[in-house]
Amino acid sequence: MAAFLDHIGLNVSDINVSISFYRDHLGFTEKKRFKASDSQDNLLGISGVNAEISFLQNGHTSLELKEYSNPPNVNIHESSSIHDIGLAHLCFQVQDVDKWYSDLSDTIHFISPPQHVASGAKITNLHDPDGNVIELVERPS
Repeated sequence: MAAFLDHIGLNVSDINVSISFYRDHLGFTEKKRFKASDSQDNLLGISGVNAEISFLQNGHTSLELKEYSNPPNVNIHESSSIHDIGLAHLCFQVQDVDKWYSDLSDTIHFISPPQHVASGAKITNLHDPDGNVIELVERPS
């Protein structure tokens, strides 16, 4: 028996801002958008769930963005660090990470400029609109 990654789910504070970010900067397209159904209460073990959900696609990578209007939630990134236990970052492979950094650094907050690492890859990290860490990696040829 084997499993494979189907999608990555991110809770976001403003679904329209997040869709724009992932579409305009990372090349995703929105495939479907809908309101959460009543089954979400049972699936999540939370009463009174109200959310808008969008699925984005880029090649074989699928993102599920979910903006909750109920129950109220908080942005965990205000009290967490990249080294804390849990989802640390999303990584996207790119060609010419220096060009990505140059093209996006006027509009996006980067944590660091591109740097070579021991594996030979060149990496930079940035934040999405909700503070999720996004890694861009250029693999050695």
